[in-house]
Amino acid sequence: MNAVCFLDEQHQKRYQMILKRLSTRNRVKPPFQAILFLATGNLQLMQLFSDYFFPETGEFFYQEMLAESIDDRMIDVERQLLVQLYNGRTTVTVIEIIDQLSPTDLKLALGAIQVRMFGTDEEAGRRQT
Repeated sequence: MNAVCFLDEQHQKRYQMILKRLSTRNRVKPPFQAILFLATGNLQLMQLFSDYFFPETGEFFYQEMLAESIDDRMIDVERQLLVQLYNGRTTVTVIEIIDQLSPTDLKLALGAIQVRMFGTDEEAGRRQT
């Protein structure tokens, strides 16, 4: 397992619970691991995300999620980051992440970026160089 730092034991349990619902093929893909890591670390984001992500099929209706009106700027930045980590279809700047996220959510975002790069399983998620 890549040295991923979950926020707490509950975060790790939520992550594992949803990860196990993914197909074996999707379970080892860093984009799926990253969005699950980010979404399961913030309960408000997870609630929004769960309306648009279907683990059993791997479908993520990100355009519909982005179209939903949100007043909380922190959740807005995190949902944009979700889509960025999933498929690169949005642009979130480093300054937006730094300025809009609390220290805990910044740690969560940085962890998700790490997961996207390296995955959580060293054998399955390792990038070929």
